[in-house]
Amino acid sequence: MTTRVSTTLGWVDASNSSLTVSTVSNWGAITASLPVISRFPGLVSTGLSSNTVYDTPKTSSVVGYATVNATTITLSCGLLPNVTYSRNDSTASAPFNNGNSVLMTASPPWTDQIQVLQYTGLEAQESAHWSPPAVLLMVSTLLEIEPSVQKEVAVPMIWKSLPLANQSIEVYFMQCSLSTNNTAVVIDTQTNTLQNPMPVLQPSTQWQEIHQWTSTGWSAYIGQVLADSGGSGYQFGEGYNFTSTSEPSIVDEYIMTLVGLNLTAQYLRWAPGRLPVSNFTLRRDKLEAAIAQTVAQLTWMAGRMGSDGGIQPGEGMALVDEEVIALRLNLIFATSASVIMLGLALHTTGAFHASHDSQAPISNAGALQLLWLGRHSASVHEALQDVDDPTEANLRRAGMVDVCFASTTSDEEELPTGSLIDGLSVQESTVRDDGMSY
Repeated sequence: MTTRVSTTLGWVDASNSSLTVSTVSNWGAITASLPVISRFPGLVSTGLSSNTVYDTPKTSSVVGYATVNATTITLSCGLLPNVTYSRNDSTASAPFNNGNSVLMTASPPWTDQIQVLQYTGLEAQESAHWSPPAVLLMVSTLLEIEPSVQKEVAVPMIWKSLPLANQSIEVYFMQCSLSTNNTAVVIDTQTNTLQNPMPVLQPSTQWQEIHQWTSTGWSAYIGQVLADSGGSGYQFGEGYNFTSTSEPSIVDEYIMTLVGLNLTAQYLRWAPGRLPVSNFTLRRDKLEAAIAQTVAQLTWMAGRMGSDGGIQPGEGMALVDEEVIALRLNLIFATSASVIMLGLALHTTGAFHASHDSQAPISNAGALQLLWLGRHSASVHEALQDVDDPTEANLRRAGMVDVCFASTTSDEEELPTGSLIDGLSVQESTVRDDGMSY
């Protein structure tokens, strides 16, 4: 049967909350939770699955499967061409759409790193229509791209290790558009786990240039949240006296971990003064999946914190296909029938009216005998025929009737005993004074 239950919504729109990036420090606590989520995934599975957040019932007292709403986050990343980078003031500008430029901050990275950049503004013509970027990135890994595209998107940079030991590094700038997809999913109300896997889109693995994009208030806001997280604690210094340093953020490190990069190993390589050498090739689909998962986990954590520093999630309703134990008799019907008819069997022990001279050809009242009795006894059939909901309690109440195995079987004497009950062992029995055979 179907039951309606209250749910806690999995999706919270951060852009419509009071958690502004510039005035509230709680996003720092939320982003700091990312390493914890990655280390203990089994503890935080309720309402979160990879890049999907979904509603969860408020009660676990209902046994069954609920149909709830789910929101899946996806990304599409492209390479920004002809970027101008100034390492002296750690700024970059990317031209797009007829002379307009996106401005961002970008610290010099060590090799094989991913850095979420802070969007600082737009140089645009007065009549230009533009959308702010969502997620801006700078990566210092290898990319599998065409040589013709390489010339347009690769930005050379010098890493100053020690005097006379500088190393040239190529970096790439990207813009990733965020989007959401809403669908209905089925979850187990006892474990709140997804029962049907989320459909997996076929992501593109080929890197392409991007010259324009569309964004929403939510996607632009999330981009700022990702860029404004705290430091990871790994500082990579340049020059003999470390005249400049670069420290990947917690979000940077988490995204790097998801794509297969190890920031700790990079730091151990940098510490002795080794030259930066890139040996990791970043795939587009891996990067998009990693950022989407990061955004989903931040959204989930903001909702879990609720009014205590996060975003208070909304409430909804869901339909639950409730399981009735009595209906699960397809494989264990005989055993279940014995349990359901237990009250009837107990009552019949003192309710037989057989003659002292008669003998019942049934030596016990097991599961198969009770099933046979329900088929051949008119009193049992009449008592149970009006039961619509075959719960154990309803069957017990309806099944308290007086029956007699001896009188019931006497009506069937014209049929061979073996045809009444397939495989039933018939033995001579003794009849007690109360009429019950044993």
